[in-house]
Amino acid sequence: MEPLRKVAIVANLTKSGTHEVAQLLQKICLENHVEVYLTEQFPCPPNFLKGMDACFSVGGDGTLLNLLDEAIAHKVPVAGVGLGKLGFLATLSPDDLDHALPPLLQGNFLVRRRGLIGFHDRTGEEKVALNDLVVKSGITGRLGHFSVFCGSERVADYSSDGIVFSTPTGSTAYNLAAGGPIVHPETEVILMTPISPHTLTSRPLVFPSGIGLRIEIDGDSPNPHVSADGRDAFAVCPHFPLEIFVSEKTFPLIEAAGHSHFRVLRNKLKWG
Repeated sequence: MEPLRKVAIVANLTKSGTHEVAQLLQKICLENHVEVYLTEQFPCPPNFLKGMDACFSVGGDGTLLNLLDEAIAHKVPVAGVGLGKLGFLATLSPDDLDHALPPLLQGNFLVRRRGLIGFHDRTGEEKVALNDLVVKSGITGRLGHFSVFCGSERVADYSSDGIVFSTPTGSTAYNLAAGGPIVHPETEVILMTPISPHTLTSRPLVFPSGIGLRIEIDGDSPNPHVSADGRDAFAVCPHFPLEIFVSEKTFPLIEAAGHSHFRVLRNKLKWG
């Protein structure tokens, strides 16, 4: 890749040690003659990534996920500097910046185009998620009643706390906690995993790209809560049904040279 000349740093100060790591990032960038724009405002200001060669997200996976729309809109690849414990999206560790960052600034990295889930309600406005779309019962402690269709064909009816629709990237997030499979991030699929289903035979399913899913709610069910990447997916209660699909948009994620997806899995999941 071309050397980086102008980068943004977005620091989430709710994470302990973020300020110090952001300052170290800035120092190394300046020493390597890279122009730096640093913000500790989170979420970052609108259009903060416009015109940047890359962005460094300092915090946990949630910090990086919060940059999704900005990165897509301005076509800026993002590298995560992980301060969380279980994050799988981070490219860099704070302890490795001194030796790992200079080669990256010189262009020694790859940009991986991570797949996104696209979804919309009856209004038709597409929204996207990098990890997952989660539909849950609107009342804590009460089962939701959902029906899922693949095209015109009914897949199943679910009585459960909710359903996780996940990307391969998000397969190690809520999907994994709900009992879903781990999927390599370069595949193009949608994972569907029921959350605490009332029927023990309800199992996760994997759907290929190119198909559309639809989720409907029982008429007597309370309005469910819908979240995308851990945040409210809609400003107001969505108009069901929801249409869910593999988006044509992608998220540009920076991976340092030598990055190994399986090494990350072994380290994070203690596989030995």
